[in-house]
Amino acid sequence: MAILIAMASCIPQKKLIYMQDKSAEKEYSNPYQKAEQITELYKVQAGDYLYIKVNSTREEIDKLYNLGSNQQLTQLGNATSAKYFSYLVKDNGTIDFPYLGEVEVAGKTTTEIRHEIQAKLSRSMDSFSVQVVLTNASFSVLGEVRKPGQYPMSRDQITLFEAISMAGDITGFGKRNQIRIVRPTPGGSTTINVDLTDKNVIDSQRYFIYPNDLIYVEPMAIKQYGIGETFSFSMISWLISIGLFINTLNK
Repeated sequence: MAILIAMASCIPQKKLIYMQDKSAEKEYSNPYQKAEQITELYKVQAGDYLYIKVNSTREEIDKLYNLGSNQQLTQLGNATSAKYFSYLVKDNGTIDFPYLGEVEVAGKTTTEIRHEIQAKLSRSMDSFSVQVVLTNASFSVLGEVRKPGQYPMSRDQITLFEAISMAGDITGFGKRNQIRIVRPTPGGSTTINVDLTDKNVIDSQRYFIYPNDLIYVEPMAIKQYGIGETFSFSMISWLISIGLFINTLNK
């Protein structure tokens, strides 16, 4: 009987609640520092795709540098089609840009790349602007979420809660206090641990994810017993009723 009741309350509610105030807990020390910068942190890497557009006062000049016609460029519907009009960052960290040859872009932000291309083009033309956009921005979510998979990003940085919501939220058996983010960097991948049950994570540096991040939600130990979310409270109530009936017969 005691076992059945324990099963009915095997996951404490505290483990399922996001953004709790833990400041009153004994020996709590806030591990999160407020983010001083969230944009322009992603560094372009080999395998990325960059959409680069040159805008000038002369259409014939624009055609020399831009991939696709103006009409095609305005009809980019998704990241897959955008790649057809983007420059692939090669393994050596460069792109082949018309009339400029190889331009080194790996390890730089899109703003830094824009400034470099502007500087190179300014030697032969004036009255122009350059636009640089990462067209393969996406992240992946694995583990105890309802819809694991890869998701496109509408901007180069989104919050961790936005990413989790796109994956359908964490299941009832996911460790919300032990989220791992694997982040590739020019110097190698790093792992970041995040506790989503702590409200102090909000607006901290660990609150944001960037292109190519992998989010992993570890399952709770109870998952190893094969108990899933379909194991509803009604089933538990039925088991408790059987236990009470057997207990009555034994009296």
